[in-house]
Amino acid sequence: MTTRVAPVSRLGIVSDRRRLAAAAGRALDDAPALLAEQVEAAAACGVAFFQVREPDLGGAALLALTRALLAIAAGRTRIVVNDRADVAAVAAAGLHLRHGSLPAAVARVWVPAGTWMTRAVHTVADVAAAGPVDALVAGTAAPSVSKPAGSPTLGPAGLAVLVAEARVPVFAIGGLGPAHWPWVAASGAFGMAAIGLFLPRPGETVGVAVRRAVDDAVTAID
Repeated sequence: MTTRVAPVSRLGIVSDRRRLAAAAGRALDDAPALLAEQVEAAAACGVAFFQVREPDLGGAALLALTRALLAIAAGRTRIVVNDRADVAAVAAAGLHLRHGSLPAAVARVWVPAGTWMTRAVHTVADVAAAGPVDALVAGTAAPSVSKPAGSPTLGPAGLAVLVAEARVPVFAIGGLGPAHWPWVAASGAFGMAAIGLFLPRPGETVGVAVRRAVDDAVTAID
């Protein structure tokens, strides 16, 4: 018998505190509180992971933020640090390896055994070289405001090629919303992750925005 995977467990949220504060109409100084609200809503909804992607933060600030978000998540959603194996190791968080980052086998030496680890992939060669990770994050799937105009995208066919080569679950990322789910699912990808999908619209709180986005995505997945 095939076990059905809960739709919400196919979703991941990636942070961008600057975009989050701007969308919420708040100052950047308010970003930690906004991220906390975002994680609380993600955890309450059962989202698969929350990736802390704040590349301009120094190690101490990133560690403090990660620890705070881990405390809020309380095991209800995975907190995954973007590319900083040292921070992931000290905080006992998950780790996402960027394209061109440390080999996964090397990163495994840094972090505790059993750490949930993902890697960004863009090509078949990336998939083949991914190493001992638990999931892949494949992009850029569709045109995204996070990338320069005209940047190459995978599209349905390109995503399907990467998924066919993968030996672990694949989350698509980049410019995705509920309307993209049919072709993401058709590619064989396990799920999708996003930044913009979970940002508040005018008049929404951060928590309401996450719940709205999750509801929309789950409806599309179902």
